[in-house]
Amino acid sequence: MKQECKIGMISGTGTEGQGIALRLAAAGLQIALGSRSLERAQQVAGELNRQLGQERVAGVDNRTLVANSDLLFLTVPFVHVDSVLQQYRDQFSSNQILVDVTVPVVFDKGPRLLDLGEGSGAEYIRGRLPDRVPLVAAFKTLPAHLLVKRDIGLECDDFISSDSVEAKEHTLEVVSKIPGLRWIDAGPLRACRALEAMTLLAVMINRRYKIKFARYRVLGLEHE
Repeated sequence: MKQECKIGMISGTGTEGQGIALRLAAAGLQIALGSRSLERAQQVAGELNRQLGQERVAGVDNRTLVANSDLLFLTVPFVHVDSVLQQYRDQFSSNQILVDVTVPVVFDKGPRLLDLGEGSGAEYIRGRLPDRVPLVAAFKTLPAHLLVKRDIGLECDDFISSDSVEAKEHTLEVVSKIPGLRWIDAGPLRACRALEAMTLLAVMINRRYKIKFARYRVLGLEHE
């Protein structure tokens, strides 16, 4: 990864994209926030910069973002994954890393995971990406509505997985800058079968106990 990693949020104007952009920008990084609409991207970027008190987020259209970023976060709802991958798959390069933060949870008839033949949403995405593009999964179990509340500390763990050790290490160099968040290496991409189920469980706990920000902390690890 280049010394000055260019970080981009594909269609990052939703809650998840804004939250990750806000936390990384608050940690001192420059972020590009993408949207199909340049006007929308610039509007949301301006709102985030006002929260930060400095210009750290730039709004750009998705195509420009994909062409100019080293580390790309896929921050669309899972139902839009296919259309995004079809639109930009030929533009992705081997010099980039795609970070999947999506979870295939739907809320019709109660929250549930989509039944995907590949085993997890991350593996589904892997099967639709060019082989040249490494895929990392991260931010799967963190509540998006917590990420956007910068005044609330995260104070939890999240999990990172990939079939590429190098891509995982490069991604960790960036996301580890977020304070209050400890990263746990969950191993290969197939770990997302468990991680995405953990997200569903957190959603159900939120509903059962009428809370908002259920998340995970792993006890027994020697390193902090």
